Amino acid sequence: MKGRFIVAIMAAAALFLPELAEAQSPGSIELGAVGRFGVYDSEVGLENAPAIGGRAGVFFLPNLSLELDWTYAEPDLTDPPGWQDREFIRHELFQGRVLYTHWLGESAGLLLGAGYSYDQYSTPRRIGSRGGGPGGLLGLRYRFNDRFSARVEGTGYYVSEDQDAFIPRPETLNLGVQAGLSLMLRDRERIVEVELPAPPPDTVVVTEEVERPLPEGTPTQLCLATGETVTVYITAQGDTLVGERRVDVRDLGPGVAFAGEYAEGRSWFVNDEPVMFEDLEYVRSGGEISLDCPSIRQVGEFMGVPLFADATAESPYETLYVPVRPGVWQAYQTDLAAVRGN
Repeated sequence: MKGRFIVAIMAAAALFLPELAEAQSPGSIELGAVGRFGVYDSEVGLENAPAIGGRAGVFFLPNLSLELDWTYAEPDLTDPPGWQDREFIRHELFQGRVLYTHWLGESAGLLLGAGYSYDQYSTPRRIGSRGGGPGGLLGLRYRFNDRFSARVEGTGYYVSEDQDAFIPRPETLNLGVQAGLSLMLRDRERIVEVELPAPPPDTVVVTEEVERPLPEGTPTQLCLATGETVTVYITAQGDTLVGERRVDVRDLGPGVAFAGEYAEGRSWFVNDEPVMFEDLEYVRSGGEISLDCPSIRQVGEFMGVPLFADATAESPYETLYVPVRPGVWQAYQTDLAAVRGN
């Protein structure tokens, strides 16, 4: 009875294999044709023989079904002639089982079945009495599409001894190999992902476009290091607004700068060093002031920063103006009297 243990071990191992394919939906019905080759136990007294038949099953869970096989064979007797000089006997095999399908891929699946099998030997007969016992199945299914599949499987069933029967029945283990085609009457279960269109945006009806009021501010003229005048607006809080939309300079970030080069932050200006121009030394005079661009003109530069003088002044200049930052200037003076006295 080693065959029973091998089938049991293979069936148990299959439960640990990964399942990769989709299952049948409950309620699916399987109908199929079966071709079988029976391998009879030597105690039965029959030669191995082919058989034909059919099967029907219904899925009650995605991978579990109840099915019934019926096959018919006319095996020869191993010790002819038999009853009434017959050389063969009629044998019908009924196999009912619970069948489990464990998918190994998109199309292939392992079949594991267990149930009850019944031998029916038809007259004329002079072999063991009719009877049945537990049976098992191990096989493979290959699915061509959602409707059709092929099956190849090995089966075995055990019939216990019965010496009290009209014809004593020996203990037997009959095996078989069978193959067939199956038809599914319902589609397999699918999970379909449907991409829904994006919801429409909220609808806004514009009846009239109204310009936002400009921020309040006092217009102020700034004289730049380029000699050009720009208009900015100073709010009551002291914020500086620039541009046609009067945007706060702080909101524009560090990427915004007024045109021109300025002395603020340069080492010579921070360290209060003198300005050298036309061989004269000019030193800082007084505090920071504001100037009108029309009243001054550029006369040179020092360390990359432009130098301005009064628009009507002539060289040598007594006073030079250095742009510190937009709109802010610093005067530098020299002692022209001492220069002219030399």
